Amino acid sequence: MYDILIKNAKIADGSGNPTFFADVAIKNGKIARVCKNLKAEAETVIDGKGKVLSPGFIDVHSHHDLELEKNYLCSNSLEQGITTIIGGMCGESAAPICADRMEDCLRVVGREHSEESYQARMSMEDYLNFVDQPTGSNMGYLVGHGNLRACVVGYADRKLTAEEQAEMEELLRKCMKAGALGLSFGLIYPPGSYADTEEMIGLAKVVAEFGGLVTSHMRSESAKLIEATDEMLQVARASGVRMVISHHKATGGPMNWNKTAATISMMNRAVEEGLDVFCDQYPYTASATGLQTNIPDELHVLGVEKLVEMLTTDEGREDLRPRICGSKDSWTRFQYTMIGNSKSRPEYAGRMLNDIAREEGKDPYDIQCDLLRDDRLGTGAIFHTMSEEDVERVMQWPRAMVGTDGQYAPGTAGGHPRSFATFPRVLGRYVREKKVITLENAIRKMCSLPAMVYNLPTKGLIREGMDADLVLFDPDTIGDRADFANPMEKNEGLDYVFVGGQIAVKDGICTGVKAGAQLRLQVD
Repeated sequence: MYDILIKNAKIADGSGNPTFFADVAIKNGKIARVCKNLKAEAETVIDGKGKVLSPGFIDVHSHHDLELEKNYLCSNSLEQGITTIIGGMCGESAAPICADRMEDCLRVVGREHSEESYQARMSMEDYLNFVDQPTGSNMGYLVGHGNLRACVVGYADRKLTAEEQAEMEELLRKCMKAGALGLSFGLIYPPGSYADTEEMIGLAKVVAEFGGLVTSHMRSESAKLIEATDEMLQVARASGVRMVISHHKATGGPMNWNKTAATISMMNRAVEEGLDVFCDQYPYTASATGLQTNIPDELHVLGVEKLVEMLTTDEGREDLRPRICGSKDSWTRFQYTMIGNSKSRPEYAGRMLNDIAREEGKDPYDIQCDLLRDDRLGTGAIFHTMSEEDVERVMQWPRAMVGTDGQYAPGTAGGHPRSFATFPRVLGRYVREKKVITLENAIRKMCSLPAMVYNLPTKGLIREGMDADLVLFDPDTIGDRADFANPMEKNEGLDYVFVGGQIAVKDGICTGVKAGAQLRLQVD
């Protein structure tokens, strides 16, 4: 007697091999049998005829750890087929923080957590123990480089001393021993943006000691994309670490489009050289981050209070204007900018900044300053600055994986649809409609490839003995309906999601089951 038996499904087993037809039986959270015409009984029998059964999708690039305590169910992830989430990206992770530099640490992890949570975040080990409870999806964690720098030198914009470098490396070593899967850099976000290449190489060597990996939101994804890619390849070459280029793209407008042809060529040469290099991406031509990234890095050393003060006064705004707009007029500067979410102006979500300015008869620069002031730099922004050709080129690279770059807490308005619809969008738009990649290849990029890269040996394949994290979907209808005006719209064509052998999603809707676990790097 099995727990669940899925019959007559087309199996995309995660390896990239051709699909085949079989029955799959689940027992005690594991895949127990995979064979045709399985003659057996089960407590639950599901007819998969006309459907595809794949391993559960692995979201290799998420910020869900920053919102986990508000969303243990991981509903937005489960309802797009994600059964494993990797958080702690772009240099920002839930832990560690430190008491003697708390103000700087709060700028990294946020200010909306409980005192109990802050106490737990004083070490990666304590935090992983604190959140060690059932979650909707499985969770794995990277250490944010911004956290490490905030703990050791705060927001100081300078080169580290030898003693400070050693202190950061030892803090990272403790995080790796606690079970972190690796380290993430966020090189456009202070304080991580203040690091030089030498600092990164030293930290990457620590990660390599544990067989972990490094991910990087690079210094530039626009004008200096090629130079930024070269820097990260230097880090991989000097440290021997496995390197993942985060949300790889060419952004900033048409002047930077097609640069991914050069960067992919660079990464291919690095692989031929013997480097272990990969990337991830989300399937959209718009990025999203904080509107505060418009403020130059060197000004973030002033702190939140001083920056808000500058945004409040006419004198401060005029001082900031050339630093933010450069030689462009404000209408040109903000032509690609959409508001993602704003606590002070939730009605702006999903609207272009210039359209808001025209409607209100204001300068878009002043609208931006008003938002940053009233949201205390916390405004979310979406930037429509990428090309479809670059998205497709990166997607076709064999070493590219799929990630949402998502973050969501229930009750939040606005945001990027990638947090809700990334994986169905790949399968609907890019597999079925545009035929950019095959179904088998897409599932490989979502399952076995990330399981290998992130050291998750029991996930990513439909094989007997593997974890019963599975997705059953209709290949003829699966797709996304979410857009920037309605980012939380439900996906189509998703029948079931299984986590640990339990039904977490039925008919595209969460059941409320929390069968996910906290994943830790196994350290000898």
